[in-house]
Amino acid sequence: MTDNDTILSLRGIAKTFGEKVALKRVDLDVRRGEVHVICGENGAGKSTLMNILAGIHQPSAGEIVLNGEPVRIPDPIAASAHGIGMVHQHFTLVPSMTVAENLFLGRQPRRLGLFSDRAAMVDRARELSLRYNFGLDPNAPVGQLSVGQRQRVEILKALAFDAKLLILDEPTAVLTPPEVDELLQVIDGLRARGRTILFITHKLREVKSVSDRVTVIRHGESISTHRTADVSEADIARDMVGRDVFLVGRKGDGAARSFGAPVLKLDRVSMTNSHGRLLLDAISFDVRAGEVMGIAGVDGNGQTELSEAIAGLMAIQGGAIELCGRDVTRASVAERQEAGLGFIPEDRLDRGLGVTMSVAENVAATNYSRAGILRHGFVDRGRLDAFAASKIKEFDVRGAQASTPVGWLSGGNMQKVVIARELERDPALLVVCQPTRGLDIGASEFVHERILAAADRGHAVLLISSELSEIFALSDRIGVMYSGRLMRVLDRAVADEATVGTLMNGGEAVAA
Repeated sequence: MTDNDTILSLRGIAKTFGEKVALKRVDLDVRRGEVHVICGENGAGKSTLMNILAGIHQPSAGEIVLNGEPVRIPDPIAASAHGIGMVHQHFTLVPSMTVAENLFLGRQPRRLGLFSDRAAMVDRARELSLRYNFGLDPNAPVGQLSVGQRQRVEILKALAFDAKLLILDEPTAVLTPPEVDELLQVIDGLRARGRTILFITHKLREVKSVSDRVTVIRHGESISTHRTADVSEADIARDMVGRDVFLVGRKGDGAARSFGAPVLKLDRVSMTNSHGRLLLDAISFDVRAGEVMGIAGVDGNGQTELSEAIAGLMAIQGGAIELCGRDVTRASVAERQEAGLGFIPEDRLDRGLGVTMSVAENVAATNYSRAGILRHGFVDRGRLDAFAASKIKEFDVRGAQASTPVGWLSGGNMQKVVIARELERDPALLVVCQPTRGLDIGASEFVHERILAAADRGHAVLLISSELSEIFALSDRIGVMYSGRLMRVLDRAVADEATVGTLMNGGEAVAA
């Protein structure tokens, strides 16, 4: 490698926030025109490092060298002037505005130096979309776009101002599997046009699919940099976690496994929205004690409505739901919990946690009586803290104390708090939705172990996931949803990805 090949060098980058050390020491060289993946567990410091490059944070120590010259990046405007563009994990778009308006928000083309030139803005947006083959209508309101299309608008915002170095921070966290594949194709196209891309992820398939080189960060330090072709997924995972990682799966022959009586029964469950559109179309299935029933499907095909109908968060208009032999069709959430329901929602922030509340308050929310936290009807603070401390240790909730606001934790550790709370109640039925979305490989391994351990103890588990690898690894049977319908239920022993994929797209595949 020559000096001319290097667009960015970081030397000894460190960052502290008060007493918290986010980055200890990171060294990194990025070559012009490559896709360079930065990976590591949640909380390893990946986003902090990228925010330093984007001018959002200032390093506490170290040097940034860009195009051979030491630079200081005091703010995002300076980053843009240096040719650095960042696409954040959470979108920063205005839904009510059009694609073109979002692309040039605050920097609209002007006529005579005074008036906003809308025609020029739309033409420029159209030209950019065509150049990068993004297929975006510049006049379309962003609120009407799919999540994958919004991701492209975010990328185009950076490219509109000639970003040479593009930072993508966990860009696939909210995308469906088909949208992930489309994004990886977009990245290939950008690389072919000479853009340099820093891609932040912890998903090993994406690392191997898209990158030229990979740097692993662990506990705020750069651990290794390799040519991606020279390392295996297992090698990368070992560097990320600091040990060998073994992703668990159902062991033995599922067909020979013995299950108990049905714990959950759905009989022709139907749901419509306020406009009369059918969201669930006569869904019928059961889940038996000791069984993991997986529900596969592309997001938006009724899985969320199914889980929330079972949990009592959304009302159904037809059919019946039975839990542990009890009709709970019209029961409240609390009554379903009493009947044996545990629920891990797909949106842990909105549905699963009180983010301003402490870890102790969250993990104890439905367990005050069971965990012996109450004394004479009042919360005993000592018992509450002791209970929380035991769960923090048992579930390895990193960076947490009983009093820590749960919103301060990484996504993986938030998920562990939800799981700890729900499993503490020893539910007969555990409904688990998108359990590892946004989680790194170490946290995913932990979550999978807990799901399978619950089934091994005789709990019925309904697993809803858009990750086919997760469905196949954990399930005894697989149901496939499309457009609110349950297309088919397959035994895992005879199911294959081609069959399930066809059903996910509305096709009528024939099981092996």
